[in-house]
Amino acid sequence: MTRRAAICTPLRTPVGKFLGGLSSLNAGQLGAVILKALMERSGIDPARVDDVVFSQGYGNGEAPAIGHWSWLAAGLPIEVPGFQLDRRCGSGVQAVATAAMMVETGMADVVVAGGVESMSNVEHYTLAARGGVRMGDITLHDRLSRGRVMSQPIERFGVITGMIETAENLAKDYGISREAADAFAVRSHQNAAKAWADGK
Repeated sequence: MTRRAAICTPLRTPVGKFLGGLSSLNAGQLGAVILKALMERSGIDPARVDDVVFSQGYGNGEAPAIGHWSWLAAGLPIEVPGFQLDRRCGSGVQAVATAAMMVETGMADVVVAGGVESMSNVEHYTLAARGGVRMGDITLHDRLSRGRVMSQPIERFGVITGMIETAENLAKDYGISREAADAFAVRSHQNAAKAWADGK
């Protein structure tokens, strides 16, 4: 029997400003707000949820396995598991794709999927203090910038500071003009609109 996944009750928070009005909530707390509202709005019995797939590009020890952490923080049933994945800027889409695969393969019937981030609360950290610091300075890394630089082995690829620079480098290396990139984007949008209109 072929199973098809369906996306029901999409929901999101407003997009906040860096260090703005939502910055008092960390990523786990933002996730809890959304999960609680999602369960109320959808009318689905939370006990029917088989898993919670949440993505986060800047995970940390404050809310590990953020899908499960946010679910529990929302006061939802402890019997429902959850996990976290990271595919950098494609993490939210990967969470939805993973949830769809879980449903279509029969691994689950109801999966909550999404992504959560609070860049205002991404920490500074050090790798130098575990063994103790007897004298001298230690380096604090900003996970926002360090996460971009360390997204690949520097020894193999050098320093790549982010997707914007990568896109510029690829356009230069492969001779992709801005006009060609814009035309590709328009075709992609047209194809998506046609697929929707055709019921695909």
